Amino acid sequence: VCNVIKRIRWERPPIGWKKLNTDGSSLGSNGQAGCGGTVRDEHGRWLAGFSKSIGSASAFVAEMWGLRDGLVLCSNLNIQCLLVEVDSSALVLALLNPEYVNLVVSPLLDDCRHLLSRFHQVQIKHCFRQANRCADVMARMGLAHCLDFSVFHSPPVDVLEAFEADLNGMFFDRICLDRAVAL
Repeated sequence: VCNVIKRIRWERPPIGWKKLNTDGSSLGSNGQAGCGGTVRDEHGRWLAGFSKSIGSASAFVAEMWGLRDGLVLCSNLNIQCLLVEVDSSALVLALLNPEYVNLVVSPLLDDCRHLLSRFHQVQIKHCFRQANRCADVMARMGLAHCLDFSVFHSPPVDVLEAFEADLNGMFFDRICLDRAVAL
């Protein structure tokens, strides 16, 4: 096992699909929390974004709220084919494992699974945080909100730099473990 540098960037969804990126943010283990996300088309164009203040919650709960609220937004936009990306591998594993039980998040998890069933086609993927920068900014905006939930029909000023980088295909280097075994 050795370290390798991977080039990471936000990728556009396939033609005819929309992409939802979500994230959660928490100050401390059960501190002030927010969530947010973006919905973009196959050209990378902004369709909608959201941020929300959650109150006091863990990072995992904030991630779960971000996914739930993002799925509600996409359902309200009548999206049929949806690619979902989150930078929490624990969330992806919990979502894809029907045996997963957690008394704190199970109601949110059940909501997410139900919402996912509303889409004609859906894919859920983990992405590295370097490919989830816009959603991260939206989640951090949620930390500062007094309002419960805000929808943005164009990119807010705070997210413009990350959004432009995504549109331009900017890569970010990430050091990852190379688990390939040489024979």
